Amino acid sequence: MHQEMSLRLGRLCICLPLAGLLLNLARADIGSTNTASFLQPMPWILEMSVNPNRTLRDESCAHCESSNPLGAMCCGMCAFWENPRTQAAIEGKQWDGPCNERLVGQLLADLKGWGVELESLKPSDLFDVIRGRTLWFIGDSQTQYWHLAVECFLSPYRVRAARTAPTKNSASNLWLVKFDEWQKLKGSPHAPPKASVCLELQDDTRVCFVRVHLVEEIAHPVLRVIKRDVPNARRDIAVINAGLHYGIGDPKYEQGFDFLKTFIREHKEELPHIIWKDTSPQHFEYENGYYWWVDNSKGKTAGGPPPEKCRPFTDEELENEDIKARGWYNTVAFQHMQEVDVPLLDAFHITLPMWQMHMKDKDCSHFCSPGAYEVWTYLLTDMLKATELRE
Repeated sequence: MHQEMSLRLGRLCICLPLAGLLLNLARADIGSTNTASFLQPMPWILEMSVNPNRTLRDESCAHCESSNPLGAMCCGMCAFWENPRTQAAIEGKQWDGPCNERLVGQLLADLKGWGVELESLKPSDLFDVIRGRTLWFIGDSQTQYWHLAVECFLSPYRVRAARTAPTKNSASNLWLVKFDEWQKLKGSPHAPPKASVCLELQDDTRVCFVRVHLVEEIAHPVLRVIKRDVPNARRDIAVINAGLHYGIGDPKYEQGFDFLKTFIREHKEELPHIIWKDTSPQHFEYENGYYWWVDNSKGKTAGGPPPEKCRPFTDEELENEDIKARGWYNTVAFQHMQEVDVPLLDAFHITLPMWQMHMKDKDCSHFCSPGAYEVWTYLLTDMLKATELRE
């Protein structure tokens, strides 16, 4: 079962010839006399890398007036490509930045060593298991980027491209807005308000995102509002996470889980089917790839220069107990979530080698697409297929 993965980095297969073969087949010359190669479609994930498409983004933004209550969150479907890559495509130039075709082709080859055939995943695989339900993504910016990738993946089933509010109650929707947060010790101290949004799909299906930063916010206000104001919420699925807005060693992380566990115990039969998604590895130049420590002792919070680039884990780090246990955040979170029988989506080790697939050199937390987020979608789909959901 993917959610119980205990794979090790040593199993990763670095198959450069296979990656090259994938790229060569996908980019076969149209004038080729090899009919079989010509008719073979490019793997969808490689197509995303080679041919970024702004059509859906523009379509989703077409009706987002300045007065729209969703604000900046109103539009943006499939808008996860960085501006330089989009500009390169417009100019007909080859993109050699994050998630370029070479890296994606290599990823497809490497994943086969983990038994993951990512190119075989189809939107129908995920849609069929969530049909008639809402798939909630509740978490910080990492979860937001993943939601963006899932939303784009499921776009063939969209009813409309414009996003909508999660409930029909304006007061409840206001509860689900993540307002400004100030954390002077953190590298990024100010975040503007983020409204919660949903994409309506066929057959009364939705995929929604709610922004939180703290563990206790998952319970109140988010799950509390969903339980109270979303019809048949107990049939829905909620993928939840919080972690990166805490410094390493912050006792408030443990305290937040005490509140969340109590809420889940008291209301579990009324809540969506909850899945805890692990906090993915970071690849900063600091110890074990982390970004900041709550006591300001290491990393960016030490007042030193910002990191210049992402980097792979050292052999020593890969062998230390912290990384073997999936890092500090997951050591804390997994213990608490297991106490209330919440399933764990564990993608830490399979994401660990993806240090070259972050959005840009100095952002070694968030990932570019296609890449890690699509792998997580594969694992989530596999997990849901094996899950007996409520009717």
